[in-house]
Amino acid sequence: MSKPIKSITSVNALAKMAYAMRRAVCCLALVNTAALLVGCGAESMAIKPKITGLYDDKSALVHDIQDMTIDASSAMSRADRFLQQGNKDEALYYYVRALEFDDQNPETFEKIGQIHAEKGNYEPAEVAYQMALKLDPKNAHALEGLGLIQLNTGKQAEAKQSLTAAVATDPSLWRACNGLGLIADKNGDYVQAAQHYKSALRTKPDLPILVNNLGYSKYLSGDLQGAMQLFDAASKLDGKYDSAWLNQGLVQARLGNDAAAIKAFMHVLNEADAYNNLGYIYMMNDRTPAAYEYFQKAISSSPTYHKLANENLNRLHAMDN
Repeated sequence: MSKPIKSITSVNALAKMAYAMRRAVCCLALVNTAALLVGCGAESMAIKPKITGLYDDKSALVHDIQDMTIDASSAMSRADRFLQQGNKDEALYYYVRALEFDDQNPETFEKIGQIHAEKGNYEPAEVAYQMALKLDPKNAHALEGLGLIQLNTGKQAEAKQSLTAAVATDPSLWRACNGLGLIADKNGDYVQAAQHYKSALRTKPDLPILVNNLGYSKYLSGDLQGAMQLFDAASKLDGKYDSAWLNQGLVQARLGNDAAAIKAFMHVLNEADAYNNLGYIYMMNDRTPAAYEYFQKAISSSPTYHKLANENLNRLHAMDN
């Protein structure tokens, strides 16, 4: 259950928030990247944006002049335009401004939730999504956004419910499918996880994150060769996608292919870190002689820097004794 949040008396509080934002001068996958070695009562909730100093005197004056003739439609149009341009602060201001004229439009709340979620402001984003869903319980994008926030904040049961409802309304929502895959992986249901990732890939067939996540699910299920093929495919889709290279190194190490593991790691890491990572994998898999070898190589490659390799070596000594 989420913790209590101070109440607001009406949606007009959102408009007041926007006005304060405008006047301020000095005053948002999982992605399960498998990083290496890391193994509705909306009206009772207050939106408290973490925003300061967004508008200077000049922009505030422009807003004052424009606001003399603004209405719900023009506020939404301006907000949409700013959002398309990537100006989230201005877009947020106008979406909130639009609520002064029409507080019954779920799309407005959904967009406010989207912007806050992208900024990492999960509390106001969740409030906005809940408001959207109170007006339209089948708003697929609000369900997806809410579910992803719940997933990121550890509310797995709620996230599963929200994301399942989102996909039931719109099967093309790949982020929701990916989120359901992450939940299934966490629960050890790798068959179900693979189905969710494949559903996401039907919408985004060339997205490295999804290919990587499907590979990670296969890795968790014990299918190392299948995982390796998918990690390789993800890196070919994007040669700078670090997780795919790190995961290739992990699988190659598990398969005993040391040279291939080091080569994969060094697409992302320096030589000393690559050796240290390989040593760590071997330490965790009870391959003590190999772990000693690669920790020593890491230290030799960077004797004054590689504190972590020394710590791992000391840990290995302690385990060995």
